[in-house]
Amino acid sequence: MNISDFPEAPTFRQWRALVTVLVGTFMAILDSTIVNVAIPSIKTGLNASPAAIEWVVAGYLLAFGLMLVPAGRLGDRIGYKPLFMSGVALFTLSSAACGFATNGRELVAARVVQGLAAGLFGPSVQATIQLLFRGRYRSRAFGILGTMVGLSSAVGPILGGVIIAVASSADGWRWVFFVNVIIGTATLAAGGRLVPDLRPKVPHRLDPVGLGLITLGLLAVFFPLVEGQSVNWPIWTFVMLGSAIPIFALLAFWERNLSRKGGEPILGPELLGSAGFSGGTVIAMLYFASFSSMFVVLSLFWQSGLGRSALASGLMVTPFALGNLTTGSMSHRASARFGKRVLVIGCALLAVSVAATAAIVDFSHGSISAWAIAIPLAAGGMGNGIFIAPNQDFILKRIPHHQAGTAGGVLQTSQRVGSALGVAATATIFFAHAGNASAPAARATDFSSATSLSLLANLAFLAAVALMVTFTRAETSTAITA
Repeated sequence: MNISDFPEAPTFRQWRALVTVLVGTFMAILDSTIVNVAIPSIKTGLNASPAAIEWVVAGYLLAFGLMLVPAGRLGDRIGYKPLFMSGVALFTLSSAACGFATNGRELVAARVVQGLAAGLFGPSVQATIQLLFRGRYRSRAFGILGTMVGLSSAVGPILGGVIIAVASSADGWRWVFFVNVIIGTATLAAGGRLVPDLRPKVPHRLDPVGLGLITLGLLAVFFPLVEGQSVNWPIWTFVMLGSAIPIFALLAFWERNLSRKGGEPILGPELLGSAGFSGGTVIAMLYFASFSSMFVVLSLFWQSGLGRSALASGLMVTPFALGNLTTGSMSHRASARFGKRVLVIGCALLAVSVAATAAIVDFSHGSISAWAIAIPLAAGGMGNGIFIAPNQDFILKRIPHHQAGTAGGVLQTSQRVGSALGVAATATIFFAHAGNASAPAARATDFSSATSLSLLANLAFLAAVALMVTFTRAETSTAITA
């Protein structure tokens, strides 16, 4: 089955297929944030070591990011439905294993498998959308996807807080994972009937050397980013990050050489030679660095600094989720009306949100209610809602259908790298200034200052996004009108 089998105006079945694959995206992104509010419960319930707790979060992100590009290429070779179904099945089983874990080691192992499963089916979602819809309907479908990505990032702490509050702090963390079993089982049942079996007309070769170099390069980036802050950034973390440069240079040489010899590189000329794709991918990385790490810092501030509950921490970011939902569902219209400028508008709204939140938190000196930052967070959510989907649409619009899975994998990888980069930068600043005060008032004041300073890193990333959007204007505007 291929794109020519579908009418330009989507049928009800196509929309149902979209909903089905989006549930997979919701689970995968949700699980990268929902665990943040469950950490205290996990630490108590399993008596887990600090290292194990760290890898409950980092292991998932690392495995998720490393699997995306290979999975995208595999989807381009054998079809996207098999990867989606097998990935969701593995994600469901590993979620059950997380919930039944009896010690920290078991939970970390299950989380790594869970991350691999999320990376396995992740690229199939974007590839399915690209092949299932055409024209303005594709923009609308990507708008819904963007809403889901932003919403699941913000809803994670809220849902986690609610689950822990309802199920008790002792075992509530288990239900954070058991919920995925219910959702995953329903998704498998619906996916078998509703997701079309989209396959490339010509099967692709896998390019094992290219895949190996990509995996090695991403490992050199991801590992120090997720591990560096906890070990106080020793020299090996910078050496490892620096080693990614020659690895990716070797990858580019190999791919170009393979293409000249008539081979089939994993990153072909359609991707490497597209300024719109490469520029848009960097924009996505910087943007995810700017917004996703906000929730980590605010959660630390709310729970560890102010002593609020996991539920209160989750509800604190509700305005962001509502703002994202408000504009995300109409982002395709904003994109059609404003073109590339919609990215500038979204970036500006989020920048104002971050700056206002940082100022309010700093001036509060630890005496603050969630209402004080509700309006800035709502504005940031609105900016987020009109940025993510249009950028994805602009990036993927000109990508050939046979590269849909690989392109989706590369794009999602850039988003995961961005998230890890943002967390590494903000967390390093935060913990460097949070102090060790034991008195509640002093601790709240120190954490207020640390939070406002760390949010400046988010502003720096947003400034880089604005520069990149301006720099790539000419290249991407062509793709927008296509």
